[in-house]
Amino acid sequence: MKITARKHLIYLFAAFISLGLGVCSSGDRLPEFRICQTKCEKECLESPQLPIILRLTLWDCASDCKYKCQREITIRAQENGEEIHQYYGKWPFKRLLGMQEPASVLFSVLNGYAHYSSWGRIEKRISRENPARFWLKAYVIIGVWTWLWSSVFHCRDYIFTERMDYYSAGFSVMFMFFIPCTFLMGRASAAVTKSLGVIFFLFYSMHVGYLQFIRFSYSYNMLANAAVGLLANVAWMAVAYRMSKAGENNYLMPVTLILLTDLAFSLEAFDFPPLWDTFDAHSLWHAATIPITFYWYRWLIDVFPAHFSKNNQEFTDGSKFD
Repeated sequence: MKITARKHLIYLFAAFISLGLGVCSSGDRLPEFRICQTKCEKECLESPQLPIILRLTLWDCASDCKYKCQREITIRAQENGEEIHQYYGKWPFKRLLGMQEPASVLFSVLNGYAHYSSWGRIEKRISRENPARFWLKAYVIIGVWTWLWSSVFHCRDYIFTERMDYYSAGFSVMFMFFIPCTFLMGRASAAVTKSLGVIFFLFYSMHVGYLQFIRFSYSYNMLANAAVGLLANVAWMAVAYRMSKAGENNYLMPVTLILLTDLAFSLEAFDFPPLWDTFDAHSLWHAATIPITFYWYRWLIDVFPAHFSKNNQEFTDGSKFD
């Protein structure tokens, strides 16, 4: 998933538009699609064995028939210059090695790597005594976890992978609100910082608990995370303002990164059939966030440690993630 708070609004947008698992689209209502699907499933039952790569990625007869019929109709539409339809809330991507959306999988993995690659720089640049070491390592772990589930979800979209994608993205949104708050509370005691972290985690747990055990609502999930994301952006603006008043350099960096993330977010407004049956607006957003992640870490590693005072360094010696 830089997982800036604004960046994660895109997850929310994606969650909103991809009610896909249970929503009908124009393509799956086409008579030719239904006829093709019925015929394919009948033939598949007579010869049900799928290639091993499809079985490893959990394709079965029914899902493989849906894919084949989507591709057949889409290729014919492309050749005749006709409309490209969505099916079950998604564009008809060309799968690769069993992956439904290979471009989004690839870019999700690269985003995760952008987080992972920052671990070594955190260890080299930030002392064990500084709490920033602990928080930034936590950020790396959350970022890798988030993008792992993004890649799994785009590989195969089941209810479980969808929920894990949304829940991990929500955790990243919450954490990216927490980080600027700790930035602003650099002079607070360790107890205050830890208490704030507990409060944030409790709110997140209540949010997930409601969705999982009471009622899963796409609109509620979107609004809740959007609200936290907007608060996070306000907090980052406050960080930039405080730094400017203190005469520090680099105070414009968080503002710049937020604006760049907004530009990446704008790609989602251009929902178009995938280029070369592979690259849609959502996957291009994933690609756009990769360099932003590297710049977020570069800035945080340079600036974040200095905003903790000695009375906060009792929190951790940084070794919990070593």
